[in-house]
Amino acid sequence: MRNYKYVFSAVLMAGICYAQIAQPVHTDGGQVRGVPGRDRSITAFKGVPYAEPPVGNLRWVEPHPPRPWEGVRNADHFSDGCAQNFPQGDFPKSEDCLYLNVWTPAKSGKAGLPVMVYIHGGGLRVGSAREALYDGEELAKKGIVVVTLNYRLGILGFFAHPELSRQSPYHTSGNYGLLDQNAALQWVNRNISAFGGDPRKVAVFGQSGGAFSVVSQVVSPLSKGLFRAAIVESGGVGPGFARTELLSLEDGEKAGVKFAESVGVRTVAELRAMPAEKLLSAGSAEANVDGRFFPASPLALLQEGKQNKVAMIVGSNSDEGQHLFRSPLPPGEYLDKARTAYGPDADKFLTLYPNDSEDASHISQQRMFADRMAWGEQNLAAAMAGVGANVYLYYFDYLDEGGYNGEPATLGLRLGADHGAELPYVFGLLNHWKAAVPYQDLQLQNTVMQYWTNFVRNLNPNGQGLPVWHAFHGFDSPLMVLDKSPSMRRHPRAAQVEFLRAHGIK
Repeated sequence: MRNYKYVFSAVLMAGICYAQIAQPVHTDGGQVRGVPGRDRSITAFKGVPYAEPPVGNLRWVEPHPPRPWEGVRNADHFSDGCAQNFPQGDFPKSEDCLYLNVWTPAKSGKAGLPVMVYIHGGGLRVGSAREALYDGEELAKKGIVVVTLNYRLGILGFFAHPELSRQSPYHTSGNYGLLDQNAALQWVNRNISAFGGDPRKVAVFGQSGGAFSVVSQVVSPLSKGLFRAAIVESGGVGPGFARTELLSLEDGEKAGVKFAESVGVRTVAELRAMPAEKLLSAGSAEANVDGRFFPASPLALLQEGKQNKVAMIVGSNSDEGQHLFRSPLPPGEYLDKARTAYGPDADKFLTLYPNDSEDASHISQQRMFADRMAWGEQNLAAAMAGVGANVYLYYFDYLDEGGYNGEPATLGLRLGADHGAELPYVFGLLNHWKAAVPYQDLQLQNTVMQYWTNFVRNLNPNGQGLPVWHAFHGFDSPLMVLDKSPSMRRHPRAAQVEFLRAHGIK
């Protein structure tokens, strides 16, 4: 996760409400009162409960609706982030974390505005909706109701165990973090109209682990009808991605038993009595094919056309491995692996991914990391188009001039746009950057925000003054390259991606 070093200006004047929506707002849990945003036309509601705190005997239980409250709840500050083993995350963390945030430009609950629901990244292990990068105000100023949410992470969000499965009315366990996301989407469906949103015009979007989460919601029958559009930024499932196949429920349960033994206990009651910090420091857990949220593996559901049919924007960045790729092979080992893996096509592979020196070898391996992601996004686009969904494919290739990427390159190589480099442009971070922002960067930000919000509004990213973005029509079709001059073009690394598609991951 990045350490974005910037400060948002504070204009929340005590006792004065410049927001335009009538308050308090009624939800099915009770009344909430928000606070004015930096812009007086926006109202922010922070820390609104969408589920009961998953503590005590509710640890490792599907999310329950929040307990109703009396009076008016002040939604004026973010909740804690979900408990996680992430020392770099400079925000408070706890198990009492199932809250969401809403930014609305609506003047009344009858505005019927489109809605964007953001699921944060972090590999399903770290992160929080309270991170400043995910501030929804700039998107809200485009006429969108924006929602961000927390969900359980790591061992607390994905732990499976035979005893938990026996306790469940559905005879499953694990995937609690994904079920939390689903519960938040259900909350949006029930309540967002009170904030001026239209529950029939919801789009869910996310990056990295959040993008995997978005695809998970797209393929899950539990989320059918909860949103009509999805935006997947640098993450997903299937060939080209790290998460190609998930554990079976049985294997997830076995891993849970092994984990319990590793911390010296045998029963779920004993595990629930342990401090969260001890559990988090002892290990993590992965999503599994539980038969409920995932009736089959996400890859199988996509291949069989059983996903929910929703419009989609999907894409990746030109240097996804800049801070994620950490373990390059030495040139000799790289060469041997290429010869073994690709046989008679090894020379072609080495032309596409040169190995002439240690630097060249490292560059090739880092670029391959990004090319695999691009391949995965193309596969996802093809699967969605295969069920008749409109899909728009992009490739973010802008090396910014403002230093918005605060995380150093792992191998010292900055070959293009890093993993997550598009996020400041999506959320309008540059409008509040700590220093002057180059005009070209602001231009790209405006283009990206317009594409994203047009898509949410119309299921089509196109609009007046924007380069035309054609829908995906196959692996050989052009895609939108988001760089200094956004336009439809052949993929800049088409030859490399096509080689990987033809040969698979070796």
